[in-house]
Amino acid sequence: MSRTLVGTRIRERRRAKKISQVGLAKQVGISASYLNLIEHNRRGIAGKTLLTIAKALEINPRYLSEGADQGLIDRIKKAAAKTSGAETELGRTEEFIGRFPGFAALIERLFDQVEVKDQTMQALSDKMSNDPFFAEAMHLMLSSITVIRSTTDILSSSSDIQEERQQRFLSNLMTESERLSKTAEEVLQHFEPSGEALEGESDERSVETFLESKNYFLDELEGPIYPLDAASRIEELVDGMAISNVDRQRSVRILSAYAECAERLPVEAFLGQAERFGFNPLLLADHYQMPLHLIFWRLAHLPPHEDFSQFGLLECDGSAAVLYRKALNNFSLPRYSSACPLWPIYGAMSQPMHPISALIVMPSGEQFMAYAVSRFHTPGRPGVPGQLRSTMLFSGVNIPMADRLSRDMLPEITVGFQCSVCPRTACLSRRNGYLLG
Repeated sequence: MSRTLVGTRIRERRRAKKISQVGLAKQVGISASYLNLIEHNRRGIAGKTLLTIAKALEINPRYLSEGADQGLIDRIKKAAAKTSGAETELGRTEEFIGRFPGFAALIERLFDQVEVKDQTMQALSDKMSNDPFFAEAMHLMLSSITVIRSTTDILSSSSDIQEERQQRFLSNLMTESERLSKTAEEVLQHFEPSGEALEGESDERSVETFLESKNYFLDELEGPIYPLDAASRIEELVDGMAISNVDRQRSVRILSAYAECAERLPVEAFLGQAERFGFNPLLLADHYQMPLHLIFWRLAHLPPHEDFSQFGLLECDGSAAVLYRKALNNFSLPRYSSACPLWPIYGAMSQPMHPISALIVMPSGEQFMAYAVSRFHTPGRPGVPGQLRSTMLFSGVNIPMADRLSRDMLPEITVGFQCSVCPRTACLSRRNGYLLG
């Protein structure tokens, strides 16, 4: 969504709050005529004026400057497109989010739950198709049913069976019935999700939600900390998240990665070097002689500051399953599986340890600097390949490092977010249809 719509967002939010143009201008300390020019996108706005307007409208300044979370926009559009027969105004999605943020969040939440259920159903379907236990259980159940049917046929069609043989038939019938019942019970237990698994579905974003609430900067893990103290603090943080045991291991892993980059790259000293090198991760990695993915993590977890833009981060394994995500308001990230196959994070997997940098252009026209590198998280051994992890750092081109780089030397790649919400229908890398077209 173009950033030229700042004025439109201000106007829609003001109307939603039922504040007159004159009233808002008076609160902000500017003339009504100047506010009118801003609302019609004829005057730019930034700095103190933007912050004052955002405060008066009781809204995050980032929403006014960047628009609604691109991920939220995409999910609401996908929810509308997947509901057949629903007449929805897709072109006014961002306006709807601005006017009714609560209902927008509800739709997002319900859509996420449907997505989780769909994935659970797909997983169960795959499990039923390929699970050797299920195949063996079906064989046992069919065998028991065959024996029961044959025995009942004999007992019902023969009236002169000796009592001893009749008792033996009845005994076999009881045995096979019990076996059938037990097998059926084991099948149900095998496929029925546990209470912890169901609890884990309630909010698969728990650790990211926690970090987002802290602006992705944890004072508790910054500064010189002994490893044992760091582990103890991580346990305390995870205990305070009120998450399920299913998600606990993942949360510990993510916070441990944060603690490692905080320990090896202390934030105050790092900020000085980052400003010196224009926030260029390649130059910083060369300066510190550290793996590039650690520099990515440190850049994505800096204290909020007005002098530089925020960095987003995405990490996945060799199957493109998402391990960690820090989205930006205008750069949506996948929750579970892969996104646009043209993103550098996937290209980096074909050349481990070789960094990739590119200027990526979204369908909206917005541009982002993106850096990616993959590494072997676990080494390979004879007959068993190593496990890859790929990490991508990204931010808008208005970051300080853009001044230090010649954009003419960077490859420019036109990408999307996900095929289902990407309007570039002629893309040769498209994997599925465009839901919104």
